[in-house]
Amino acid sequence: MSSGSEDTEGESWVQWFCSLKGNEFFCEVERSYIEDGFNLYGLRTFFPGNFQECLDLILDRVDPDESEDDEEKTQAAMRLYGLIHARYIITSHGLTTMLAKYRGGEFGKCPRALCWAQPVVPVRRAHPPLPRDCFARMLGAAAPLA
Repeated sequence: MSSGSEDTEGESWVQWFCSLKGNEFFCEVERSYIEDGFNLYGLRTFFPGNFQECLDLILDRVDPDESEDDEEKTQAAMRLYGLIHARYIITSHGLTTMLAKYRGGEFGKCPRALCWAQPVVPVRRAHPPLPRDCFARMLGAAAPLA
């Protein structure tokens, strides 16, 4: 688990990934959800040849420092986790987890004075894949994004 992580002893891959700068919008997906093949249906087609290796990396079944093509495999595992996360957050457990993050203000607070630091939620402005920093924050009590 390179990419600038320090002292990750005892930390799972999912914990490491969620703690990376820029991944504040992710929550930790339950291991049982990731292990359930039904929840992964159709994702294998996005990762021809290395789906199982990416899944093993996410589930800590392999040591990431010992694997070949570490950077490429880690990037693929990050994409896979993002797809799994997108499915997870629309389940009841996922919605509960994201609600807790929202209520805790983990996505940020509205900077407008009359919003009284209302928590905000992340919103994506376009459907096609965009660069990582293309998330906006929808204002909770103010008008929606234009």
